[in-house]
Amino acid sequence: MLIKKVKDFVGDKLQKPLLVSTLAFFKSYLLRLVVQGVYFVILARSFAPEKYGAYVGIVAIIAIFIPFANWGSGEILMQEASRDHRLFKDYWGAAILKSLVIGSILIGLVLIIYSFIPIENISMAIVFFTALANLVFFKVDEVARHALMSIGLLHEAAKAQVVLYLNRFVASLAFLAFFKGANILDWSILYCLSTLATAVMTTAMVVRQTGYPNFSLSAVTKELKLGFAFAVGVSAQNIYSDLDKSMLAKLSTLEATGIYGAAYHILNVAFAPIQSLMFASFRTFFQQGASGIKGSFDFCKKLLPLSLGYSLIAIVGLIIFAPLLPLILGAEYQDSAGALIWLSPTIFFRTMHFFGADTLTGANYQGARSTSQVMVAMFNGLLNFWLIPLYGWHGAIWATIASECLLMIFLWSFVFKYSRQSA
Repeated sequence: MLIKKVKDFVGDKLQKPLLVSTLAFFKSYLLRLVVQGVYFVILARSFAPEKYGAYVGIVAIIAIFIPFANWGSGEILMQEASRDHRLFKDYWGAAILKSLVIGSILIGLVLIIYSFIPIENISMAIVFFTALANLVFFKVDEVARHALMSIGLLHEAAKAQVVLYLNRFVASLAFLAFFKGANILDWSILYCLSTLATAVMTTAMVVRQTGYPNFSLSAVTKELKLGFAFAVGVSAQNIYSDLDKSMLAKLSTLEATGIYGAAYHILNVAFAPIQSLMFASFRTFFQQGASGIKGSFDFCKKLLPLSLGYSLIAIVGLIIFAPLLPLILGAEYQDSAGALIWLSPTIFFRTMHFFGADTLTGANYQGARSTSQVMVAMFNGLLNFWLIPLYGWHGAIWATIASECLLMIFLWSFVFKYSRQSA
């Protein structure tokens, strides 16, 4: 009875299609989390720690280039096609070509860099197949998901999110069953093939719905400035989301990294409903923002109160749930309970900054969003560098809270500034 009342209340606040899409993305996120966890365990148990660490190291290096591998063309596709469906095939074709061309250039760059700073146990062939998977095939798959979202097929886009991890899970099972000796090259080839299969499957989904894209080589060089703004924004977001964990491992202890990482993982699960809503509403922000900042801001005002209400409930829930963490993860994670309590307020700040960010992006102010994210990424790095050696995981938490709060202030300052100018 209570669940039905809550569902009816949320349904009154959100339009039914948006609510259905949000639930679809939330379910896909949870399923992806489970599948991702299982194939991570399979790989970790298949490789010795030093081999797995070497593989993780090369993946981390390649990950630096991932946001730039299609130069923001997926987000540009979302922006343009969601406002005018007639432009869809042109922008989809341009996005695929950019993924292939720019991704291939970055693969060459990664191989050149790696020739100067090789990692033990990682051959050039391993680097090539891993880079090909992440810088080309993954980006083509991502573009296909953006394509589905841009034309309103949000339920299909949510399903496509899971396909990648299901394919990698199947690849990890095949690796476990048919490849003996835990060879990293064998896994990198399987990883690459599974990512290619995903790109083909999701692209076929779009073709079935819309027909084939239009290809024009001249489109590769169009809107590079806007694409760069999108790519920089994603890159900066990745940096301030993951930098603290890397710096903890370097500047503090692995125990502190584990305590903080476990708490942060639970925090991400609690934030999943808001993240799902943002995925589901991203297209609408572009549509409403076509008329200017007033349109995207008005749409934001409809979603924000309910989202902030959830964030406050989630904070209380995390504080209540935190003491149970050692019972679930083990006694060695006792300190993760305290870390989770300290981290919990970031759900509120993150909710605020996500809505402010999408309000700006929807109204063509991606440059302001990216500038804010880059500044906060640098601030976060300096703060972590100062606080982690002194206070360990406590310092990482304080740096995260300060950075999330500062990003919220920056983004909403831009929202109010452009709103006043528009008025």
